[in-house]
Order: sequence, then C-alpha cells, then structure tokens
Amino acid sequence: MRTALTLMLVACTTLAAGQEAAAQKTWSHWLVQLGSDNAAARSEALEHLRSDSAALRDPNVKAGLVNLLDRENQVRLSAEDEGYAEYRSWLSDTVAKVMDWNNPHQVCILANSVDLPDQLADHAKVTVPCLLQRLNNASAQSKGDIVAMLIQALAKGKNELDAAAIETVKRVILNALRDSNEDVKIPTVKALERFGGADMIPALRVVAETDPDPAEHYAIRKWAAEAIEAIQKRARPQ
Repeated sequence: MRTALTLMLVACTTLAAGQEAAAQKTWSHWLVQLGSDNAAARSEALEHLRSDSAALRDPNVKAGLVNLLDRENQVRLSAEDEGYAEYRSWLSDTVAKVMDWNNPHQVCILANSVDLPDQLADHAKVTVPCLLQRLNNASAQSKGDIVAMLIQALAKGKNELDAAAIETVKRVILNALRDSNEDVKIPTVKALERFGGADMIPALRVVAETDPDPAEHYAIRKWAAEAIEAIQKRARPQ
C-alpha cells in the first residue's frame, strides 16, 4: 500500500513538473513572438500571455511586455486602426499589472501609452514627472487625456507630491481650462467633475459662464457647471 502511494506521488510530481516545463516552453514561444515584426503575431502572443497568470509572473515575460509597449508607443495610429488600437489598450492594461512601479523608466513607458490605465494615478510620485514630460510634445487629443490623468493623480496622491510638483500640475490644469481646443478642455472638465478640488471652482466658473462652444450648443458650459456642483457636493460634510 505504501509503495503504491509513493509511486502515485512520484507520478503526480513528475506530471506537474512536465506540465510546468511545457508551459515554460509555450511562454518562450510567445515571448519570441512579442518581438516579431508582424503586428498580428505580436497581438496573438499578447492574447495568449495576458490571460496566463503563471506566465505573467515570469520575469522574462514581464520584461518582454514592457519592451513591447515601448516599441508600440513609437507607432502612430490613424482613425482606421481600431483593431490595432484595441490591442494596444490591452497591452497597456497588461503592463500596468506586471510592471515594477519602483522603476521610473518602466513607469514612463506606461505613461507614454495611447491609453493611460487608471493605475498610473495610484503612483503619483513616480507617475506625475513622466506625464509632465510627455505633455511637452503631446498632440491636443493626447494632451486632454494626460491632463485628465494628472487631475486624478493629484487627487489620489497629493500627499506623495512636493509643493513644486503640486503647483506645476495645478498650473497645467488651469491652462487646459483656458485652452481653445475642446479636445483639451472637455477631458479636463470631465476629470475635474470626478476628482477636482474646491480650488478649481473659480476657473470652472469662468468656463461655465463664458466658454464659446456653439458647435456643442454650449455643452462645455453645462459640463463645467456640473463639475462645480460635483466638487461642492464632495466638499459638504457627510
């Protein structure tokens, strides 16, 4: 009986080891595919790896995903690239789950992605410098998303930031509210509605009372008023 049990344990251990070896072999295959020049091959590799929790714990897989995101950040998207844009969104979300948040280089790679995951706001001290750096050469559409993330990061991580960083972020937000491009102003107003503080009410009031937006039937004015109301509601004693 004891011999049979021992043989069974050995068999189970051997099977588990074999399965792990097979899994690692599969990871190695998809890891190589992450570096392919074929976008479809890279997308397929991501699809396999992002749903494999064991693979996502492997240091080589983590590094491969971060490097892939860095590579994809260099590719310009057009309006016709919906499928590719979705793939890049999955990639940035996956990297946010596996990256080293103590590594500023990796954080800046994530902060340069097309889609900015909410996790960036949870690490304001290291994220804010990356976002401010990206802001220097950002397009109007990207600028709106970056400012929105800065607003969220300021709300969640104010205690992590020094006074100079806080003032810089506030100045960026105020400039975005005065920006003539709606691709900048709308994400800023919407983010302030969710995360803004009372110090932003005067600037929002100017937008609510004076913003010229005939194409949108003064929707920006309406959204600014809603943002003020949301901030005031958060400030009321519960």
